[in-house]
Amino acid sequence: MSRRILVTGGGGFIGSHLVEELVAAGEEVVVLDDLSRGRREWIHPEATLHELDIRDAESLRRMLPRIRPEVVVHLAAMHFIPAVDDAPRLATTINELGTRNVVKALAATPPELILFTSTAAVYPDRPGPIDESCRPAPIDLYGRTKLQGERLIYAFAKGASVRVVIARLFNVIGKRETNPHVVPAIVEQLANGSDVVRVGNTKPRRDYTDVRDVADALRRLIHPQRDGHVFFNVGSGRPASVIDVVRVCEQVLGRPIAVQVDQERVRARDRAELLADGRLLRETTGWKPSRTLHETLAELLTGNATG
Repeated sequence: MSRRILVTGGGGFIGSHLVEELVAAGEEVVVLDDLSRGRREWIHPEATLHELDIRDAESLRRMLPRIRPEVVVHLAAMHFIPAVDDAPRLATTINELGTRNVVKALAATPPELILFTSTAAVYPDRPGPIDESCRPAPIDLYGRTKLQGERLIYAFAKGASVRVVIARLFNVIGKRETNPHVVPAIVEQLANGSDVVRVGNTKPRRDYTDVRDVADALRRLIHPQRDGHVFFNVGSGRPASVIDVVRVCEQVLGRPIAVQVDQERVRARDRAELLADGRLLRETTGWKPSRTLHETLAELLTGNATG
């Protein structure tokens, strides 16, 4: 049976892929996006778009009771860590106040479920796979703003008797990325024909997952779960360093690539590793990533889809 699903940030990198998944599954999808990062052309034509900024509390208050969504997926956020650090007030306003505005606007007509897309940045700096029982201890402003968003969503859902799911996303890669994270930065340099890539920190290991697999995980999480779990890690469980990423690019392109450290890209503090223990998501929903790092990079570098 079709449900009305509201996706904030549904025109963006992850959101537009999720909207495609939901439309394909027969859901009625409504998108809220200010299109500051998202693109109108990325939004599936069968979804309804309302161009709106979540910082605009009054517009949200008028709009959401008219939409009356049964499910809300709250994706809209500022999430590129250097940009967050450069504009802390803006990031706090979007990630915290914007989330507060969303839940206040939902109070009049609460949905059945809220899925909040959080981040692995809420976790402490520690090696090895991290599971959902790990106590949050973010090391940067981005992680702190998203942890506050988790708390706002959870408090609202508990008070309104709404089911809540919080998805903590690890590193997401793929088409339509608009922030200059390390993978799109490497791909852009190689696409210009360079055999040298300039990067920042090279040793930290990250858990990269294709955006389409992440969208599939989020779609699965909005279906009823019988076990009552709230927090779910979304990650491949496969760590790779920046050097590993470059080596895969060499395999795809069939040519050697030199690495130069650009001091302007180096972060003063960076985790040595951020890796998901994704057993809970797998056991609860049956999800597992279907695309390897090589397949995603091959598509980004050559434009040829692998499935």
